[in-house]
Amino acid sequence: MVFLLIGLGLSQSVAAQPDGPAPIDVSATGAVPNDGQDDTLAVLAAFDKCKAEKARGVVFPKGRYDFHEGANPNSPRMSLPVADMHGVVIDGQGSEFVFHGILGCFLFSNGSDITVKGIVIDWERPPFSVGTITATGDHWFEVDVFPEFPVQGGETVQAMMDYEPDTGLPCRHGLDFYCLENPMRTELVRPQVLRVLTAFEHAPITVGKVAVLRHQVYAYNAFVASRCKDVTFQDITVYTCPGMAFIGVNTENVTLDRCTVQPKPGTRRLISATADGSHFGGCTGDIIVRNCLFDGQGDDAINMKSGLFLNIEQIVDERTVLARHNLNMQSMPDPGDVMELTPQDTLLAYGTVKVQTATLEPDGKTHRIAFEEPMPKEVKPGDMLANASKLPRARISNCTFQRNRARGMLIQIRDTVVEGCTFKDITSAGVLIIAETVHFYESIPARQVVLRNNSFEHCNYGAAMARGVISIEGITPGWKDAPLPGVFRDITIENNKIDRSDNAAIFVTGTDTAVIRGNEIIGVCDQPTHAKATAAIHIESSRNIRIEGNQAEQARQGAGCKTVLELSASNMADTITAVGNTGF
Repeated sequence: MVFLLIGLGLSQSVAAQPDGPAPIDVSATGAVPNDGQDDTLAVLAAFDKCKAEKARGVVFPKGRYDFHEGANPNSPRMSLPVADMHGVVIDGQGSEFVFHGILGCFLFSNGSDITVKGIVIDWERPPFSVGTITATGDHWFEVDVFPEFPVQGGETVQAMMDYEPDTGLPCRHGLDFYCLENPMRTELVRPQVLRVLTAFEHAPITVGKVAVLRHQVYAYNAFVASRCKDVTFQDITVYTCPGMAFIGVNTENVTLDRCTVQPKPGTRRLISATADGSHFGGCTGDIIVRNCLFDGQGDDAINMKSGLFLNIEQIVDERTVLARHNLNMQSMPDPGDVMELTPQDTLLAYGTVKVQTATLEPDGKTHRIAFEEPMPKEVKPGDMLANASKLPRARISNCTFQRNRARGMLIQIRDTVVEGCTFKDITSAGVLIIAETVHFYESIPARQVVLRNNSFEHCNYGAAMARGVISIEGITPGWKDAPLPGVFRDITIENNKIDRSDNAAIFVTGTDTAVIRGNEIIGVCDQPTHAKATAAIHIESSRNIRIEGNQAEQARQGAGCKTVLELSASNMADTITAVGNTGF
C-alpha cells in the first residue's frame, strides 16, 4: 500500500514540436540490441539528443536491451531518469528490456504529453526466489530453491508466502510474512537449499508447500510518472520488478491501455511485480485503466489515493501546525491545496483549511504547514489532515485481475467507475474501499464510487482477508469500525456476480447513501474469519441504503453463512430499504 521513489532528477525543460525532427533511434547513440552489453548510457544519450533536437521521441529497434545496477553514475539505482520531456513518444517496438540487480527502470519527472509503448520489462535474476518447503523447526524453515533462482546463502527475505504446488495459488488462509524493517536472514545448508530464520511467532509452516521468498518488496519500480501531465503507457508488459510496475504521483492524467503485469509465461515464477501492479497518489485529472491484465502481484493490483493522512503533532499557532505520517513517509501538500481536518476516532471531517506554505523539517518526516486562514477552534493534536485537492477521476474498464496477493483494487479517491472487469483468485477483497487509522493511514475516504457489471470469482480466501469481496471499511484506532455514517458516500454496487468467498460478499461500514442492486451472490461465507462476515451482505453504522433486486439464496451460500442480510443495530434503520430481492 505504500510506494517509494528513487533517484528523482531534474534538467532544463525543452519542448518537442509536433512537426519536429523524427524520433531518435537509440542505435545512433550506441545502443545495440542483442549484443549483451549494457545500454544504459547509450539510451540516456538518446533521451538527451531528443531534448536537444526537440525530436518527436525515441525509438528502439526491436531486440533485447540490458541495464545494470550502477551503470548510471548519477543514479546508480535508477537506470533511466527522464526529466522535462514534452510531446514525445518512446516506442520500444516490442523490445525486451532486461535489468540486472536491484534498481528502478524509468522515472519521468516534470514532463508532459508523454507516450511510452511497446516495451517488455524483465529481470535476468528475479528479485524473489521460488522453491519447495522441505523442513521446518523452531524459528526456521528450509526451502529447496528451484535452480533457475540461483542462491548463495546470506540473501535477506523481506516477505514470504506459501503456495499450493498443484494450482500455483496462495494457500487458503496461508502464510504471509512481511519483514521490511528487519528482513529474515538465510543460510545455505546445501546447494540451492536455504534455511530461512524467523525471529517471530508464526503459524505452522507445511512441508511440501511452495514458498515465494521476496528479497526486495518496495522502492525500485518499472515506470514512474512524477509531477507530469498527460502520460500514456500502452502495450507494455512487466514480468517482474523489485517494486511496483506503474506509479503516478502528483501527475495530471495517466492512462494505462492494454498493459500487462504478469509472471513470465513458461516459467515457474509465481509472482510478477513484488509490490503493486499500479499505484496512484496525489494525482489529478483522469486515471484511465482499460483492457489491462494484472496477474500475480505481490501487493495490490491498483491502489488509488489522494495521499496520506498527516497527524497533527503540534499546533504552533492558529494558522500553523507540525504534522507527521504514522510511518514517517512524506505527503507534502502544495500551496493552495485544501486539506480536510479529520479526527481519527470517527473519520468524519469537520472542516477544511487551505495551504499557504508547506515545508519539511530537518528531521525529514515532520511537515510544517501554514494555512491561509485560522483553523477551526475545535482542532486538536491527534487530528489528521487529508488532501482534498489531489483527487482524480478514475475509470477502470475491461480489465482482468487474477492470482493476486492482497486486494484487486484499493479505492481512496472520490470519483471512480469500475465496470466490465473480472476478479479471480484474489486472496483479499476484489475491491476494497477503505479509510483506516491503524497502520498505513492512507487517504481520503471515498465518495461517488460505481462498481457495475463485474465478475468476482474465488476472492477473499488467503492469509490477510478483508471482510467482504466488495468491502467498504472505515477502521479507527484499536481496529474498531467507524461508529457513524458519512465516512463514505454515494456508492453504487450494481449487476455484479460474486461467486465463492470465505467471508461476506458485500461488507459495508460508515456509509451514507448507497445502492446495492441486481447483484448475484453464490458460495460466500464458506469459512469466515471474522464474526461479522457470516452474512452474504453485512451493513453497519450506515444510512440511506437501498438493497434491491439482488439474488442471494442462503441455500446457495457457503457452510458458514448464517443469514443472507445482516443489518446491525448501529444503522439508522428507518433509512435502509430492502425490496425485490430473491432469497432474503
